[in-house]
Amino acid sequence: MIVPFREDIELIRGSRSNLLRGKRIVLALTGGISIYRAPDIARELIRHGADVITFMSREASRLLGPRVMEWATGNPVHVELSGYAEHVNICTAANAVVVVPATANTISKVANGIGDTPVALCVMTALGSGVPLLLVPAMNESMWRNPLVRGNIEKLRGLGVRFVEPVLIEGKAKLAGNQEVVESIIDLLSPKDMGGLSVLITSGPTHEHIDATKYITTPSTGLTGYYFAREAMARGARVTLVKGPVDLGDPPNTEVFRVEGVLEMYDVVMRLINSRHYDLAILTAAPLDFYVKDRVEGKISSDLERVIVELIQAPKMARDLKKASPGTFLVAYKAEVGISEEELIAKTMRRVKEGDWDLALAHLVGEGKGFGTEKDEVIVLNKGGVVRRVGPLHKRELAREVFGMFLTMVKGW
Repeated sequence: MIVPFREDIELIRGSRSNLLRGKRIVLALTGGISIYRAPDIARELIRHGADVITFMSREASRLLGPRVMEWATGNPVHVELSGYAEHVNICTAANAVVVVPATANTISKVANGIGDTPVALCVMTALGSGVPLLLVPAMNESMWRNPLVRGNIEKLRGLGVRFVEPVLIEGKAKLAGNQEVVESIIDLLSPKDMGGLSVLITSGPTHEHIDATKYITTPSTGLTGYYFAREAMARGARVTLVKGPVDLGDPPNTEVFRVEGVLEMYDVVMRLINSRHYDLAILTAAPLDFYVKDRVEGKISSDLERVIVELIQAPKMARDLKKASPGTFLVAYKAEVGISEEELIAKTMRRVKEGDWDLALAHLVGEGKGFGTEKDEVIVLNKGGVVRRVGPLHKRELAREVFGMFLTMVKGW
């Protein structure tokens, strides 16, 4: 069968990342009203490199025309099964099967071995062949809390099925956000090679208050730390995230310490590194290098013509961490603005020697680079001064590269 939308799909495949390149994902759509989000989820998966195939129940096809999903994925849509046994030949060969939205009805059918729709048959055959399964529930909140539905969910979890928790609001258990669904699929398919490892990550900026309403900060959004933490978690590591004030949610299954100022971040990190064992520490945070001397209590009067603020150099985690825990593998960032690559490398190597860093990620920031961007480009240096250029890559891809280097250096993989 010729699908006329295929050429359009190739224009967007991998445009955000290649985290799902070479992965075939089956989207199994059921008859929930939030099915309208499925085309956007499919497109986002393709932008991360995936090949997406759609199965739909008959009720789902009444809510969303199969032609829409054909356009969204560039692949034929399966609403009726034929003698080809698509549920076996496609679903058992997929890298993952994702049910979205997963209604209470479909969850219960799968948990009790009922295969009376293409979606249920697809999920059951995938479960029987060990294909990773992810269910993205959406239903009324009373149904979500129904003990029979909860029992079916726990039964499936006991069989290794993963769930993306819904958002409980307005009396509904609403479908999780598209980005969370996509990230959860990437989690599902990430390598599982960091089990048993403990990882400490810093993230975001710090706020150094001048008074109760004004502060000095850096432009860090915490996105790099978020993706490093999420990738480490997905690979099986125990992750501790020390994050400054950012407008980002927390990665799932991650221990999080929230801090405000640079002195607090330093104290928390050093307390953790002195009291626990960490195999790996990654300092992605961009704390201010200074704190405010004599912060004003309350609010500085706006009638003043001049306010002099004195800044004091803060202690450096990147310098002191290895002294406290020599056995921890340390990865740290060095950001600079408006200098040559040679100067960047020279400055970074000085920091590598001062802090005994195992890996350094050096990059130039500003003018759309570094802070607040989804992609980054870095120069990776080790203690011997070996230089490797990485990127531009999606920040989660960069995390994947760095973890690969760590595993190679520590475990010889």
